[in-house]
Amino acid sequence: MQFKRAISASAEPTAAKMASVIDNLLATVPTTASSGIAPTASSTTSALLPKRPGAPNPFFIPPAADPLLTLLACVIMRHGQKHKASRIITDTLAYLHSITLSPPLPILREAIDLVSPSVKVVTLRKPSKNVLSPRPLTERQRAKQAFKWILAESEKRPERSVTQRLAKELVGVLRGDSAALKKKEEVHRQAVVNRANAPRR
Repeated sequence: MQFKRAISASAEPTAAKMASVIDNLLATVPTTASSGIAPTASSTTSALLPKRPGAPNPFFIPPAADPLLTLLACVIMRHGQKHKASRIITDTLAYLHSITLSPPLPILREAIDLVSPSVKVVTLRKPSKNVLSPRPLTERQRAKQAFKWILAESEKRPERSVTQRLAKELVGVLRGDSAALKKKEEVHRQAVVNRANAPRR
């Protein structure tokens, strides 16, 4: 019992000394406003923040979930190899940027818009003869048909790589010397000629 009282008596000055040391340390710590923890005007303007809307971007990388790129990958895909088809689209955009020095995705969209047909012509079998009837297309169907025509015409080019053939065919569409544009004109011409056979509501 006397030993325990001696230990408690010796611990009291030690605890008092530690309390005074802690109070001295807390007195020397700066406040939050003067420390560098709070965000300041200089820390918010970092290089990691997005640029202002009007800033030029020399090379725009499209998002991975772009609906148009997903559609084009599905058109190119063979035997369920969608990853390989997506890689072809990515390489095509990269090569298109290298030969035009412009953002590739707007070029791709403009080329597909130029080739996209507004209608399709289907053949209706009648007892006496076959009748051509024009039918309207949705936006997805228009883009799919346009890319099929562009892809078919790119296979006739002499380049060995599919990415080079496809990229140069897209440039050819913008220049107006692609045969895919003639296919669109032919479909529209047939639709105008057979407009009397269009379905009526």
